[in-house]
Amino acid sequence: MKRIFITVFLTILSFSNGAFAQTFDPKVDQYNAWIFYTGNHKLSEKWGLHTELQWRRNEGFSEQMQNLVRFGVDYKINKTYMVTAGWAYVETFEYGELAKETPTPRFNQYAFNEQRIWEQFVINHEHIGRFQYDSRFRLEQRWLANLVKENGVDYTRPSDAYLAANPNAEDWRFRQRARYRFRVQVPLSNPEMKDNTLFFVASDEIFVNFGKHVTANIFDQNRLYFALGWRFNKDCNIQTGYMNQFIEKGDGIHKENNHTYQLALTYNLDFTTIFKKKSTEENE
Repeated sequence: MKRIFITVFLTILSFSNGAFAQTFDPKVDQYNAWIFYTGNHKLSEKWGLHTELQWRRNEGFSEQMQNLVRFGVDYKINKTYMVTAGWAYVETFEYGELAKETPTPRFNQYAFNEQRIWEQFVINHEHIGRFQYDSRFRLEQRWLANLVKENGVDYTRPSDAYLAANPNAEDWRFRQRARYRFRVQVPLSNPEMKDNTLFFVASDEIFVNFGKHVTANIFDQNRLYFALGWRFNKDCNIQTGYMNQFIEKGDGIHKENNHTYQLALTYNLDFTTIFKKKSTEENE
């Protein structure tokens, strides 16, 4: 099973690098910065709460790109498998070179928000030496706000006047997406991952569109990530690194290649310990 997932990971890397080499357009080479926090908080031996905040910026830190809030409920099947389901809110702003395209931009020129329901399945694979592997499968049901199809081709954000003149215009555009991420982590300053350890992490995640609303392309994007991290303890670590985000737009022609700096904090709370301590204090 481990060999199968490693083979899949290498295949994804080969595909994404090949796609990039064949289709990369220098006009959409961009430099972004993402800062985010994640936490999986234990409520019981089986149940937990997932929390996530992301602050995404374009042109380094100078321009707005996206803000994301994600919540979920975790269910730990055993030490190997965990499932999660939840909700996310994404706020996207006008950003980047495609919004400046002339004579008329087709992508990234409108600000809009998105409501999202998501489900995921995580597998923690058996370690190979000091190397740790995990896989994450995620499904997303996405509602993109206030976007309508105009002139049979372009999607635009409707004005109040447009909605008044077109009462049947859809307020939301529904899309579905599947994602698969394979990740490798390896401790550097210690022979095993333990408290106060410097580690290296690499991952690749591919996104594909599915369902009746797929437009010109099934492939959506690929995220290739490398970082160094410091594990303070089993519940807290910080990572800093580089992500290449390659996006293919809905027309199958326009593309983005985003060079992205990432700074990520993971901090998990064990509420079972907190509740147990509070109960003990009340009984004293």
